[in-house]
Amino acid sequence: MNNLKDLEGRYLKIESRAEEVLSSCLSEALSRARKIVISKGALYNVIPYEIERAGFKKGKVLKKIPVHIKNTHLYHLDEYDKVIFVEIYGQSENIINKEFYRYSGGCIERICFASSGKLRNVSTSLLEEGAVVKSMNWGQYGCSESNYVYVDSRLEKIHVRQKEHVESVFSDFDVNFKYESGELVSIINVFPNGYEEQRFP
Repeated sequence: MNNLKDLEGRYLKIESRAEEVLSSCLSEALSRARKIVISKGALYNVIPYEIERAGFKKGKVLKKIPVHIKNTHLYHLDEYDKVIFVEIYGQSENIINKEFYRYSGGCIERICFASSGKLRNVSTSLLEEGAVVKSMNWGQYGCSESNYVYVDSRLEKIHVRQKEHVESVFSDFDVNFKYESGELVSIINVFPNGYEEQRFP
């Protein structure tokens, strides 16, 4: 699945039988899960710096599900400590969005369902030597393609093309990463018109 057209086909196929796919993903994930990690806020970056790119700090590990459940994440890990299923709580314990991950042949697939059971989006990330080099996403409202640029195995830039389904053309921007002493210090989105948006810290 190397292009957005293929991913759109995958999205539509899952959407047409969302209830069946959700049930299948859930039973498969629960049978493979070996450990659960509870956190307030997102904790694991399956895709490089996705938490920080969204403007958040990594969450905090908890011993049990808190009373104030909003934004609580339950990570189900397999025997290799890979994230295979995430439950993300909304305003109440009845609102749980679900994300499923599959790892195969140099590829990570993520399928996300809303608490209603409706498919939200499907994404595919392609790997080379264990590093994500390209990610594609197809969702309810739009799609995107991201190409990752590394210098000496360190992520320096992501070139993003994205659009809403109602739009005819893609918009482009770059995500620039800056480091000091090997530690990430900033993530800045840079747009073609020169506008910059700091996403992290």
